[in-house]
Amino acid sequence: MYGAPDNNAPVSPEWAAWANGVAVRELDYHDTFLSAEYSHPGDNIPPILAVAQHVGSNGKDLIRGIATGYEVQVDLVKGICLHEHKIDHIAHIGPSAAAGIGTLLGLNTETIFQAIGQGLHTTTATRQSRKGEISTWKAHAPAFAGKMAVEAVDRAMRGQTSPTPIYEAKTV
Repeated sequence: MYGAPDNNAPVSPEWAAWANGVAVRELDYHDTFLSAEYSHPGDNIPPILAVAQHVGSNGKDLIRGIATGYEVQVDLVKGICLHEHKIDHIAHIGPSAAAGIGTLLGLNTETIFQAIGQGLHTTTATRQSRKGEISTWKAHAPAFAGKMAVEAVDRAMRGQTSPTPIYEAKTV
């Protein structure tokens, strides 16, 4: 058994993104955007904010990162209907949050591109979490996508590449 939690102990940005993302969904404090797909662009805020706090970003950079996350997610939702393919809409959060984090950090285009690809490939899940018997995972899935976006950016910054093309799988 661990002792009482130390509320002043530092937490990694990945786990801060997870905890805050779960809180947003469990408390139902999120927005909705409907188009070809539906989404909650506010799911971008917890991972972007976690990284901003971790690196000591200023408010201007934070707002730019959040705006990028919203723009990318809204564009994905307008252009790609995931539920037609039985894919959960949280698959849009990985790429959008990765793009927002990349903007926040001022990363170059190639690094952000690789992070977006990894954000997609690590967060593509089936829609089962929203069908049938609803589990706690429904609220945790967006937080997981945010956590994975933080990790995707970290890996891309270290030179790891992602599968390309990102969305258009080539057939053999």
